This record gives sequence, structure tokens and C-alpha cells, in this order.
Amino acid sequence: MTDRTARSVATRRRFVEVALQLFQEKGYAQTSMAQIAHAAGGSRANLYLYFNTKSQLVMTRMRELEPEVEELYTALDALPDHSPETMRGWVDRARQMWFRYAAEFNAIAQAMGDEPDILDEWLGLIHRMCRAQVALYRDCSEEERLDREAHMVTLMMSLERNFYFLYIRRRGDHEDRVLTALAAQWARLFGE
Repeated sequence: MTDRTARSVATRRRFVEVALQLFQEKGYAQTSMAQIAHAAGGSRANLYLYFNTKSQLVMTRMRELEPEVEELYTALDALPDHSPETMRGWVDRARQMWFRYAAEFNAIAQAMGDEPDILDEWLGLIHRMCRAQVALYRDCSEEERLDREAHMVTLMMSLERNFYFLYIRRRGDHEDRVLTALAAQWARLFGE
């Protein structure tokens, strides 16, 4: 990689990281592109060379996280069983991801309310993860497959919403009970 390319990658990365930090501190809607450029030590003109909108900043990070989210749901599909106990371990793995990427998930949640492209990307990811499952659809009719996919979509949304309140909004009352309930819901999806 040339020095110029390395600097460009570093600049792009800095804009994304600073944007996420500002979204966390000030809120997505309250943060301007000018504030992002200033906090990153750059100019608005420089920022606009890389990103035209705040949603592009969020989308960049979403796409970087997608392989790890895919890996989480691939692991779900590959579990030897889907008992409540096994699912509790998987829910804990998802929980750890939320701890690692709290700023990113917070920015995504905030941006979805204002940015249709972020919402579309998020919904697309959910549907891709659902369609990629194998164990869930084994030995079922097309109608059953559609029902199971819809069920999984609702569980994914529920998991994210619960984690949002537990770990982003820090409303962790009865966290253990919530995690156990989530695991039981996921186990029921797989008929266990």
C-alpha cells in the first residue's frame, strides 16, 4: 500500500470513528457533518471527499460489521442442538458482540429513524441472515419455511431491541431473566 493510499484509508477510518463517537455523545440527529470534520481534525471539504452524508458514515461501519453478524447467525445454524441451555450460550455470544460494538449499534438504531437507506440495509441484513439458515428449514414445507422465517425475523428484532435497552440505554433490571427468556424464545423457534 502506498503512503497516499494508507493516509486515505486512515483518514476515512478517522472520520467514521469520530462520527460514531459524536453520535454517541450528541445524538445522530444533533451531529452535523461540520462537527464531524472539525472533531476529526479535518475540513468539511476533506470529509465530503469520502462521505456525502452521515448515513454513509454509518453504512460504512454497518458493512464492516456484517461478516461478524453473519458469523453469529452461521454459528446459530451450526449448533448441535437448540435447547434453552444451548441457546443461552448463543445469546451470551450475541451479548458480547453488543458490548464490543455498542457505539455502532447505537448509531445504527438512531440513524434508522431518520435514514431510509440505513433501515433498508438493516432489514436486508436480517432477511439475508434468515434465508441463510439451513437447520431451521430442514424438513418443512414452503409455507412452514415462510412462517419460520417470519418468526426468526421477529426474534432478531426482539433480541436487538432488548439489547438496545439493556446495554445502550443501560436498563439492565433483571438482565439474567431477560437473557434466559430470550434463549427460551429462540429454542421454541427451533422446536426445542
